Amino acid sequence: MTLPRPSPAHACLLGFVFMFLGMPIVHAQSPAPRAPAAPAPVTAGPARAIPAAAPAAPTVNIVMEDQNRQAHDTAALRGDVIVLLYADRNGAESAHEIGQRLHVHYHPHAAKVEGPEWARQPVSGIAGWPAGARVPNVHAVAVACLPEIPRAVHPVVRSQIRRESPHVPVWLDFKGTMPKTFGMATDVPNILVIDTFGRPQGVISGELDETKYQQLVAAIDRLRQQAQPVRTASATEAVPATR
Repeated sequence: MTLPRPSPAHACLLGFVFMFLGMPIVHAQSPAPRAPAAPAPVTAGPARAIPAAAPAAPTVNIVMEDQNRQAHDTAALRGDVIVLLYADRNGAESAHEIGQRLHVHYHPHAAKVEGPEWARQPVSGIAGWPAGARVPNVHAVAVACLPEIPRAVHPVVRSQIRRESPHVPVWLDFKGTMPKTFGMATDVPNILVIDTFGRPQGVISGELDETKYQQLVAAIDRLRQQAQPVRTASATEAVPATR
């Protein structure tokens, strides 16, 4: 579920899809996913920090297929932090670079391996985490927003992405779920963060300088900490926090 290790061809993967088809960008008009949340509004320009979600914020389940027609959904990743990186053709490369950097940050061994092993490395631990308790993972997911692509051309898109990304899934948003439900600023990366409880934390839109990138990392760290198991006075073992 993570972005692949970069290569000259793969770094421009999503942008290439748009240029290959030579079609203009339009907004989708498809139905929203199940139980859509009400994320913070999207803003272009300098990226902003992720706002904290309200304790009672509704959960969301985003469902898409990848280039191999394998179904994916965010509900299956419940318990981990999910970072969905999506953009139009002009923002695709920047979105890819952010996702690649996040993956290596939280999976440092990925910098030492190639191919499919790049996405299979263990997540880094959390200081003070209870022994034996599962550590939340961080999934940086590439989403190709392609609502303007005619259905007849979908096989061509899938085939091209399979060639460029044979090992790592790229979620294909042919229905326009991301721009319609969460909004999408043009020409820049758009980043939707979902916490371990399945609640959207808002959308960041814009190029990330070092300060904003560190704020994103700090927000992800905070969300991982919030999933820490708790102990009750009578319990002898750690149990997950109520969801």
